[in-house]
Amino acid sequence: MKRILILATVAFFAGATSCTDGGEAVLPPPVPETTVRLEGAIGSSTRAVIGSSYEKDLEVSFARSDETAVSAETYGAWSLCEAVRSGGTGNRAILFTETQLYPTDGRAIRFQGYYPASSAEAAGDMDAGTVTFTIDGATDIMATGCISGTTFAPLRICLFRHLLTQIQLVCYSDRADQWGEVTGIEAVGIHTRQQLVFSAEHPILDNVSSAADISNIPVQDITDLLIPQVTEGQDIPDAQGYILIPALSAGGTVSHPLHLQVTTTKDGRGNISETVSDTYLSVDGGFLTGRRHVITLFFTEESQIKAEQVSIAPWVDQEQGELPI
Repeated sequence: MKRILILATVAFFAGATSCTDGGEAVLPPPVPETTVRLEGAIGSSTRAVIGSSYEKDLEVSFARSDETAVSAETYGAWSLCEAVRSGGTGNRAILFTETQLYPTDGRAIRFQGYYPASSAEAAGDMDAGTVTFTIDGATDIMATGCISGTTFAPLRICLFRHLLTQIQLVCYSDRADQWGEVTGIEAVGIHTRQQLVFSAEHPILDNVSSAADISNIPVQDITDLLIPQVTEGQDIPDAQGYILIPALSAGGTVSHPLHLQVTTTKDGRGNISETVSDTYLSVDGGFLTGRRHVITLFFTEESQIKAEQVSIAPWVDQEQGELPI
């Protein structure tokens, strides 16, 4: 009986693996997939990990384009695919509203995802292969690179990258009673119409703003802030407000500094009078996409507000819950 079992085992393995004339093993052909099954992460910059802890489901959109039968690597028109990225950390399932299928003849498909779907004008211009966003200072904008796959080499994961820069502000003073409260801060001259072009391997926003689209954008969560009093040797407070804007529009370079207008209830000399103060900020290399810049605004004597960068860091996890998504 043992001899029969051994012979049967040898016969099984001999039949499971075939060989070429040269003696090399030939693997069985891959099993084709029919349905697009994709997972998405919220992810990384080129150098450091950005926050990936969006805990609730995100409504996203994907633009899809199929390879034509005319010639390889020639693609047809884009079409809109609505989807939801399941909430949570790491790679999470992308659930398409309508099931997405691979062409059965092996042609490739391309996908480019973006968020938010709701602020995209007309859900994107599929004929032009673009989607345009309006910047409001509060809403994160993300996109994946253009990814492609076939029924034999299916898509697996995609990565949503932050396309704006995050600026956090810290207000404090050594003479707070002279300034009163900060009733608002605005970033001046922000180009609010930004466009994403599909098929880009590394997604970026292009400025398509006309003169009417250049406007002031308010800093979030900093209305009616009583300016903290900080004496020498004390730690400065935590950030009290943030704004999400295009890095190039924000500038931050010596030749193109970020212009902030700060409105306070006193004039910096103790007089009760709504006062608008201008301050300008430049940082080494300018503001960076997908990074968090912490800026201090020091309200000091002679009605001066001194702005400087104290840190630059990844778009960290714990702040995601605070940002509208």
